Amino acid sequence: MQTLTVKCKLVLSKEQREALDTTMRAFAAACNDAIAVGRRLNTTSNIRIHRVCYSDLRARHGLTANLAVRAIARAASILKIKERRNSTVRPTSIDYDARIFSFREADWTVSLSTVQGRIRVPIAVGAYQKRLLSSRKPTSAVVWKTRQGDYYIGIHINVETPPPEDEHGWIGVDLGIASIATLSDGTVFSGDQIERVRARYERTRRSLQRKGTRGAKRVLKRLSGRERRFQQSINHTISRRIVDRAAAEGKGVRLEDLSGIRKRVRARNKSQRRRIHRWAFHDLRTKIAYKCALAGVPFELIDPRYTSQRCPVCGHVEKANRKSQSEFVCRLCGLEANADVVGAINIALGGVVNRPEVALASVLTVLHGQNRNGSKSSYKPMTSVVGS
Repeated sequence: MQTLTVKCKLVLSKEQREALDTTMRAFAAACNDAIAVGRRLNTTSNIRIHRVCYSDLRARHGLTANLAVRAIARAASILKIKERRNSTVRPTSIDYDARIFSFREADWTVSLSTVQGRIRVPIAVGAYQKRLLSSRKPTSAVVWKTRQGDYYIGIHINVETPPPEDEHGWIGVDLGIASIATLSDGTVFSGDQIERVRARYERTRRSLQRKGTRGAKRVLKRLSGRERRFQQSINHTISRRIVDRAAAEGKGVRLEDLSGIRKRVRARNKSQRRRIHRWAFHDLRTKIAYKCALAGVPFELIDPRYTSQRCPVCGHVEKANRKSQSEFVCRLCGLEANADVVGAINIALGGVVNRPEVALASVLTVLHGQNRNGSKSSYKPMTSVVGS
């Protein structure tokens, strides 16, 4: 099951804006008080913090019962992240649950609890939002205010993901930095454009930070988030193409479970550390997962161990098989291929060599630059040899 957030703009009156602003200030203050209690007690337990400060938060900030509960829950979640334990919550958002939020499809409105009572607010919805929200009864949401003064609500909905089955095939997706994604049919989504844009933003930031003037700071603020939004746009495009292909071919999508990879990977220099830190693989994985759920395409994560070192034809595993970032040469059977494509084929097979005849057919198809429909693949293979 995938949890999706449907973003809609709130159409507020002046009085409703004031009510939400007041509630955001009270909610943020309650979060900061709860964080202080958690730090004093040296705990990240939601229950322990609740026992100590729940009544005090309600009395001090005028919050309803469940607004206080959500403030404590947010504080506990912040305390569990080491890098955020000393952070401060700003008055820009509010968390809602089923007792203080409801959605009504009949007139496309939401009911929200505030410190000044309940308000019913129309939401601006397009065809996409209507398709996702129709016939659903969401039970949680988050309301936030942008720097431009607009108010949005993110309504959380659950979408069932089809269970994996043995009858259908799989598209393996190898995620990387030089190539953002490589598919098991040889298709490569290059990361060159992203690297050029990142380098340009890095030069601009460095120049503005050196100036340090008030005008330079205004420009830095304006540029803030543009690189992230560009990366997200690229990831949306890539994930849409992958899921559309899987749906058209009646296949599922398999990815490696790369959780915690930034802690495991060793970077040689500052430049590599920067590239790894900015590698948005989790964002791409999330987008592929929820698009699979919406399209009814099976989605699965597999163990990433040895997918880049295992020969998909003979099953031989050796670190020396991976000659370089782009070259794979099996020391046993002599298979030569692009390393990312080999990794993607291993992922498509579930990370284990249990169907060598399928692997051999996949490799030969990719190496001859043909997909199953006979059209040319975007992958340009090296000279390849499959040993007997």
